[in-house]
Amino acid sequence: MNHYFDELINKRRSIRKYQSNPPPDEWIGHLINCASQAPSASNRQPVRFVRIVSDPKKQLIRNTIRIARDHLLSRIEMQGLTNKLKNKVNAYYRYSDFMFDAPWLFAVGADKTDTNDFNRSLISAGLSGNFELNSDDISIGMALQSFLLKATELGLGACVLTGPLIFVPDICKMPDFSNISLKCFIAVGFPDETPEAPPQIKVLDIYSEI
Repeated sequence: MNHYFDELINKRRSIRKYQSNPPPDEWIGHLINCASQAPSASNRQPVRFVRIVSDPKKQLIRNTIRIARDHLLSRIEMQGLTNKLKNKVNAYYRYSDFMFDAPWLFAVGADKTDTNDFNRSLISAGLSGNFELNSDDISIGMALQSFLLKATELGLGACVLTGPLIFVPDICKMPDFSNISLKCFIAVGFPDETPEAPPQIKVLDIYSEI
């Protein structure tokens, strides 16, 4: 049995430090093509990748996140909340800020203009529907996995970040993202670190039979 795919899965890491030299631009097409081949709910293919290349726009998002961090810390102080929460805010900020120094930065989300989602159609019509279900999230997750595995195969490091959207939910209201429901960012580049594999729960902890 060929274990190449297993090795690729096990090799992938979340990389937060990158070499300064950018990858070849033509590799972006390879990454996006692999992501586009992932399955999606009802084959609606709603996933969208936006590469952020403008330094002023990067700086705008970076400053907005920093201001939001400072505001959260101020509220924690005013309400006399625990240092544990303050430390968590600072940790998530650090794990957000590095993405702006990555050679490539992508925002990832779903096409807001797509009106063909079955569940949302039922909800809009006042019929049943599952208010907790968002099939776009599943579609995005599958596309991200394909993107990340292709990045690993190419020798790239990548990291998916949701923290920035916790700090600033209104990022998605920026004109550049007006037609996209943002779900995360991805930082990409040649890795400048080799982190150990984090502890993983056992197979029997995530598998059961009924």
